[in-house]
Amino acid sequence: MLKLVFAFLIVISIKAAGQSFSTYTDTLNNFSIDIPAGWEYGIDKNYPGIILIARRVPQSKSDTIRDNFNINTIETPGKTLDKTFADFRKYLLETENFKLMDMGDTVLNGRRFKWLIETHKDDVGGNVQLHNYNFVTIKNNKTYILTMVTFSYFFDTIKPLFDQIASSFILPD
Repeated sequence: MLKLVFAFLIVISIKAAGQSFSTYTDTLNNFSIDIPAGWEYGIDKNYPGIILIARRVPQSKSDTIRDNFNINTIETPGKTLDKTFADFRKYLLETENFKLMDMGDTVLNGRRFKWLIETHKDDVGGNVQLHNYNFVTIKNNKTYILTMVTFSYFFDTIKPLFDQIASSFILPD
């Protein structure tokens, strides 16, 4: 059984590495990001702070995985990335059932980001355990939060794809 699981993870990793993408460019908010081929994407006018939502389209009726990402913006005049990230982390961890798994710093396309991985129960979608992988940065007094979401049991498998998506996120100066 262990060999079967290992082989499955290798196939998924190869598939993630071989994934094709389309570059989405938002000239109003001045950013671009790669969206995996076949994913649906757009804007939901009910959430004006979310400037892009993308989700994997199920392959069949039995396909329940909800891989998705969104980009959220918040006006944060006068705040540093460190202060904004501390506020973001505090807000998440004050929310019931959220558990911080890991966090760190990185540079993507010349811009400094802070990131964290947290897990929580999704009460709306059937009380399932989810992982959120968040990248946070600041540009021109605006905080950008890239949030990628999947079922917790699938996170280690999908993380390489999420890393590819995050590494394509460009906020030009």
